[in-house]
Amino acid sequence: MITEIKPQVPRVRCYECGSPDIRSLCHHCWRPGCATHVVPMQRWAARLLGREGAGRGLGTDASYHCQECGHAIARYQLALGAGGLGLMVAGLIIVLLNPPAGLALAVAGVLLAAWAYLTARRRTARRRAELPLALQPKINEVRLTERLGVDITLAPQGRYTTSLRPVEGDIAVDLVFGRPDHDRLDLYARKHATNRNTRFCAGCLVLHGPIDIAPQPDLPGPIRRLEGTTGAYPVFRAEDPHASSPFPLALTYRLAREPVIREGPVWVTPSIVPESDQRALELDIQWVDLGPRDNRLSLDVIELIQLRYPERWGKVEKASRRAIQSGAAEDCGGPEALRRVEWRQLLPTEQQRQDRQLKLTIRFEGKILAEDRVSGRLEATMRGALSGLDKVRLYSSLGKRRGDWRGAAIRTRIEADFKLSLRSIRYQDVLIVRECGSMEDENDADQFDVIPNDEMVIGLTNALSENYYVKRVIEHPPRSGGRADHVQRYWDIAGRRYDGVYPIEFHMVLTGEEIHRGGVRPVAGTTKITIVVQGAYSNDEMKDRIKGEWDALDELTRETMQALAARRPDVDGRGAPSGTAQNGSFRPTYNGSSGPEHNGSSWVSADPSRRRLLERLGKLDEALVDGRISLEQYEEMRARAEQEFTGWEA
Repeated sequence: MITEIKPQVPRVRCYECGSPDIRSLCHHCWRPGCATHVVPMQRWAARLLGREGAGRGLGTDASYHCQECGHAIARYQLALGAGGLGLMVAGLIIVLLNPPAGLALAVAGVLLAAWAYLTARRRTARRRAELPLALQPKINEVRLTERLGVDITLAPQGRYTTSLRPVEGDIAVDLVFGRPDHDRLDLYARKHATNRNTRFCAGCLVLHGPIDIAPQPDLPGPIRRLEGTTGAYPVFRAEDPHASSPFPLALTYRLAREPVIREGPVWVTPSIVPESDQRALELDIQWVDLGPRDNRLSLDVIELIQLRYPERWGKVEKASRRAIQSGAAEDCGGPEALRRVEWRQLLPTEQQRQDRQLKLTIRFEGKILAEDRVSGRLEATMRGALSGLDKVRLYSSLGKRRGDWRGAAIRTRIEADFKLSLRSIRYQDVLIVRECGSMEDENDADQFDVIPNDEMVIGLTNALSENYYVKRVIEHPPRSGGRADHVQRYWDIAGRRYDGVYPIEFHMVLTGEEIHRGGVRPVAGTTKITIVVQGAYSNDEMKDRIKGEWDALDELTRETMQALAARRPDVDGRGAPSGTAQNGSFRPTYNGSSGPEHNGSSWVSADPSRRRLLERLGKLDEALVDGRISLEQYEEMRARAEQEFTGWEA
């Protein structure tokens, strides 16, 4: 059997039984104790030997003592005094039987009791004179703050590191001496015939909870006496004293053992906002709950977020929350001057507290480049102490726990300094080639002498289906034109093509007029086509691909429409032949004879199966990108579809 000894974190306990429930301190030796082992002075002892406190706040309080310090120096005299009282009572009884003997015995008992009483009072007074002056200052505020320093770095290669600094604690005690303390010094000086510059004790500060403090000169342990000399405070002057004098106390400590934090307490992650023309930066701030498992610390407020950025970014145009911007750039010792923007006292919403995440977006005048760096500082406060300390209590100079104040404010402060490189940040924007607003400009639309009917759309979509996935083809109802024999047509074609896993969307708007000469079928017409291409890009290469896709679509459309226009028969305006013109084709005549081949019949004979194949492959691509099927399923289904298509071709 292997026995493993795990050290336990020390905490203040009763000196006798080890109970963590500390009710009071012995005001002689300052030992902590429970209600059983550090007890108040008995009333009969206080009446016999006198109270140790005086003045408002202490005059009615009992002094507390441990078993070793409970006025043991006077116990012998008190025992003799009790014996003298017993002799006196016995003498009074014997005087009835033997008056001379009884009277002598009673007198001896009285003398012994008086001598014991006076001796006990004298020795008790002598011992009390060795103690400092007991004062009771007013408590304004007690704050305990533990600081956890964090260094955050994002290297150009994309490596994110977080390093922690040792935990440091600060205790700030704000006490005030007033008129009652001045009166106590007057009484003490008259009683002990001493000058006014004397030692005093204002109580004791005790840190409760599992905390392991490394000994420091001003804080050797979790129990700290509040002592000093009265000559340092103007309120104790004999002439023209102040109404009050502050008694501040500032203590620092470090933990003997650092807490185990397995992951960074806070993260600051930058990103360039998509579709912002590289002018907007987003800071994603995330945090975790710290502390022991049974007493987790949650974030209370983000007191400060300071961001320093290159001067050439310009001023802040817009921020997601109210920000404070520096007026001019500052020289921080780097290659260029830096501007500064700050946020103060940010209170996360309830949802942000649950998500442990807060995002800030800032838009600048200038562009953000990949080689740029940002730096800054984040200061956040959590309720509670990281070390496990749960209470800070003050005890009076007589050892009693003070309850005349609201309690100490215990906080953990995270101070994070970050330096972030943007080189590994991927920026994604959306490029729209030939924006939709240009469709209203006729100069931006290519015009072809092709009738805008369904056969023209079939020919165009067949050509597109060779390399693109056509998602939809919408025909809008025809409308009458400016002349009686003109009909306006409107078609809408949308689709996409994948560059790897990134889709490039296209949208075609086909508008035109059909010219009729009394028949159902048009004899002539014109078509205008406007192409819009849209895609997301994160670098110049992907941006060029989107522009190249528009060029490819434009070229494909021109070739297809020119081929359709070239097959248009020579018809005059007086009417159509027996086979009505249909974009360079004739319908069969009633006598069964045929005109020229219908609209490129080689397309019609071969393309329906290919079109169905491309539609199926397009749906498979969508399912793969959306995550509805796995890569193995995609490859298997694609091979099966191509095999079916090959069978149709055969």
